[in-house]
Amino acid sequence: MNTRTDRVVIVGAGLAGVGVARGLRQSGHTGPITLLGDEAHPPYDRPPLSKQYLLDGDEAALRLSPEPLPDVALLTGCAVTSVDVAGRTVRRQDGSVLDWDRLVFATGTRPRQLETLAASHRVTPLRTLDDARRIRQHLRPGARLLVIGGGPIGLELAATAQQLGTHATVVEAAERLMGRSAPALIAKHLLRHHRAQGVNVHLGRSVVSVDDGGLVTLDDGHTEHADLVVVGIGVVANDTLAIAAGIATEDGILVDGHGRTNAPGVYAAGDVTRHRHPLSGRIERIETWANAQGQAAAVAAAMVDPDGAPPYGDTPWYWSDQGSLRLQCAGLVQGDTQALRGDPDSGSFVLLQWQADRLCGVAAVNAVRDFNPLRRLIAVGCTLTPEQLTAPGVNLKQIAQSTHPA
Repeated sequence: MNTRTDRVVIVGAGLAGVGVARGLRQSGHTGPITLLGDEAHPPYDRPPLSKQYLLDGDEAALRLSPEPLPDVALLTGCAVTSVDVAGRTVRRQDGSVLDWDRLVFATGTRPRQLETLAASHRVTPLRTLDDARRIRQHLRPGARLLVIGGGPIGLELAATAQQLGTHATVVEAAERLMGRSAPALIAKHLLRHHRAQGVNVHLGRSVVSVDDGGLVTLDDGHTEHADLVVVGIGVVANDTLAIAAGIATEDGILVDGHGRTNAPGVYAAGDVTRHRHPLSGRIERIETWANAQGQAAAVAAAMVDPDGAPPYGDTPWYWSDQGSLRLQCAGLVQGDTQALRGDPDSGSFVLLQWQADRLCGVAAVNAVRDFNPLRRLIAVGCTLTPEQLTAPGVNLKQIAQSTHPA
């Protein structure tokens, strides 16, 4: 088969799906490309939904591709209902059937739900543009928002609500914020920051009920009033289609470094995938914007040039804008040694992590200039000591430019 001319169907029109389509064209693929999305909206970016979009309502700024993708058939507003790997077809909800030579799953994730609260008209997730539209209608001065979940999305939403004059409350079941995605010291700093901004934070608590009047009851009997409750307790991989098609999954679609699944001609990219973490070595789902973008480009390159494209292995990283605080994290959350660069009381600092004498993790708070060179040092396996990287006046950019892979 000529990999540059075969028919490619991409299921999922988010960042990963668009990235694969764009990457295929940029890599020289000339065959038909069809991009399938179940939402009616043109492909859009999700990170602004919890912050900038809620502030300005600019939907045009969300679009992933202001101009139509070159020679890509975009079909939206209709979900895929089944995939036939043997017959190489995709069936959609409207009954239409599409043939493919190669298929890409870019189906992303869906929000975890609290079944006990699902029936309440005051409860919503935040995942789609329609969700964000609903939430934005409630963010007005004097209104009350309660967010279940103290992860990045929940904290971004709470901070944005406070900026708009809405009183925000965060309820987190764990004893700390951002338990999966940030070191403990960073979590403590975030807690102080949000409480100082007026956000009411309950740790180690859960919501047991929300009545029609907006009375929210916690598991310790404490009550809060909320005009809207947003559930942000993580996501679940959209791998149901893949499972039904016989694709190997494990809380996500299992792929190799080129995005290949266990089925010939079938690939996957983005949040739905489970692949080897370049630092931990574990098979994980990496739910970040950067991973979806980078993996999509790598998958597209591998589809066009199976023998020459390098495997994907970028250092995982993400950012989270929480009001006036910008958090940037790369690599592993926890190492066996850690050190501070800067002073948390100043509001700008970096927490660095080492494992087996190599820099393995960076968490930067309002320290944008430090973050990129430190992220590069993680990627090259930097073995400089904590004393060397945290010394006053050290030029991180110069060190990063002169350091080569270990």
